[in-house]
Amino acid sequence: MKIIALFFFTIILNACGSTNTTSSLSDNTMNNNKLDGSYTIKSLDSQDNLSQALTIIFDSTTNRVSGFSGCNTFTGNYTLNNNILQIGTLARTRKMCLENDNTLESKILQTLGEINGFNIKDTTLTLSQGDKKLITASKINNSKVAQNNLKIEYKAHSRGAFSQIILDNKTVSVRNSRTTEPNVQTCSTEDWNAILEQVAELNLKALPALEAPSKAHQYDGAALANFSVTKDGETYSVPTFDAGNPNEEIKSLYNLVMKISNPTKEKN
Repeated sequence: MKIIALFFFTIILNACGSTNTTSSLSDNTMNNNKLDGSYTIKSLDSQDNLSQALTIIFDSTTNRVSGFSGCNTFTGNYTLNNNILQIGTLARTRKMCLENDNTLESKILQTLGEINGFNIKDTTLTLSQGDKKLITASKINNSKVAQNNLKIEYKAHSRGAFSQIILDNKTVSVRNSRTTEPNVQTCSTEDWNAILEQVAELNLKALPALEAPSKAHQYDGAALANFSVTKDGETYSVPTFDAGNPNEEIKSLYNLVMKISNPTKEKN
């Protein structure tokens, strides 16, 4: 009788183990689907008083990861296999940075290379190495960002020419003359989300300190260009630069604004 009871007890334990395995696989599948979108990094290796607003963005359709690491933006590939996350070699821009920003940037890039797992609970992403939590981040709510009056304005002008592009609340307004009314169109959800992701990668507070790569506008050799981002009621303006030649830091966002404002030209 004792042998029979032990046999049935073993069967029950195996059944419970099978259930746990199924649950674990289900959790992994859920995580695979959720590792997507833009996040603001809240803590790095237990340090939660970060001096910069760091971001990380996962794109599950291309397996690309990108973000802002303290001074430069970074980009690279990642692989995800049965909840094992590996981030490949990351490329980054090459801006001159303050010493503190350099230290922070080196730390986060090194940490991203050590990650092998992740977990998502509600809107919090945890990136880990084994059982050790390395990075925690909060998902950026794109609809919330849109509601907070995100606005991007570009203006190019000279003695005889004028153009202005304004992206505001999922609309794009284009005016090609000082005397004409603007042409206002709805921005597609795809384009607006791309704008939100680009803005999330920028260190907005650094925009007013960007240096123009060329200075022909100072002697009428090029039209003057102004570029600004208004987010959460704060406006961050880039110093005047030559039209068509923005600083590398805003080049991706600038090109996206140009594309959205003139989709016909882009197709041609």
